[in-house]
Amino acid sequence: MGKLLSLLSRDDSNCCSSPRYDIFLDFENAAPTDTEREVYEDVQRVLLESEEILEEIQFYKGAGREIREAIADPSRISQERAWRVVKPLVEKLLRCYNHSLELQRVS
Repeated sequence: MGKLLSLLSRDDSNCCSSPRYDIFLDFENAAPTDTEREVYEDVQRVLLESEEILEEIQFYKGAGREIREAIADPSRISQERAWRVVKPLVEKLLRCYNHSLELQRVS
């Protein structure tokens, strides 16, 4: 890929350089070939899920207050209240971790 880019970026003003090629690469309207389709769809699925993950991260609200209350007052009620808040956050964390593994797999 680097060699291709170096060929495309040569300057015509230098007498010793190779000729410059005028090639148009349309990245916005690119479509996968039949042999690339499976990989394309797999990557597309992971990238769409990435948008959901990023949205969840942006609106993340921690459970610090509930955890502190459960530590300060270790009663069953305060611990259950903290667990109800913490459990979904742990599930989100697991989802983010699993998604990171998917990103590594398709990269």
